[in-house]
Amino acid sequence: HAEEREIKQLEDLDARYVNLVEGSINDTGIADLMARGDWKDLHDLDRTLSSIAACLKEQGCTESLDVRRSMALGILADPEQAHAMLTGADAPAPARKQIVLHLHLSEAALGGNEVIGRNTATGNPMLAEQIREWCSRTDTHVTIKPVRDLNDAAGSHVAAYEIPDRLRETVTLLHPTCVYPWCTTPSSRCDLDHIVAYDRGGATSTENLAPLCRHHHRLKTHTGWTYRSLDPDDPFIAPGAYLWTDPYGNSYLRTRTGTQIVATAAADDPAA
Repeated sequence: HAEEREIKQLEDLDARYVNLVEGSINDTGIADLMARGDWKDLHDLDRTLSSIAACLKEQGCTESLDVRRSMALGILADPEQAHAMLTGADAPAPARKQIVLHLHLSEAALGGNEVIGRNTATGNPMLAEQIREWCSRTDTHVTIKPVRDLNDAAGSHVAAYEIPDRLRETVTLLHPTCVYPWCTTPSSRCDLDHIVAYDRGGATSTENLAPLCRHHHRLKTHTGWTYRSLDPDDPFIAPGAYLWTDPYGNSYLRTRTGTQIVATAAADDPAA
């Protein structure tokens, strides 16, 4: 059945992938990478990892073979370094991998009692020691940006629809994830949505912008989902709270600590 086999082969080729499993990262910075591909490609990669692992051992690395093979993946991220290691050539200047570090200071941090950071690419908490180790690598370029007091960020706005980088960064710092109920997509990978549409008088400001991942942004734009920001000055409401309503009349309170169902259409229906 040559035709069936050819179709299956094409389907299998379309199923190739390499995925960094974002949710697998832990507080020590260890994560999983999953791949499915052509056997020869994977076989060649496997042999190259073992070759680099052997070079690391010759250079005095005392880690186990499995650990050295995992370290080899990072070396392959800099092709010139990998080539030099495998051929014995002079090591090139390390490639500059960029890290942007946002330093958030709380009262606990000022007292030296807070040792937890956050990986904004995944939303996961990280030990400060692990962040320090990443930033101290010789192949890493650390970008230092001005300190921003988010307590004074309220009211930041521009008189245009387009969102400038500084305002975008402020909104993503204020809201670490997509603000749709139960969504945990990091805001750095989200669109910024005008809660009240710009063409209906909504401002381009911190109060009227919220991060929504692309899927939930489309859901809000093209279906019956609506939401509004709750009064940040209300002492009974946590900052960054949003009240969502789905097409069936169910309501959800989304805050920075999670999501609660606050009303259901069935419970409010006298006929129920």
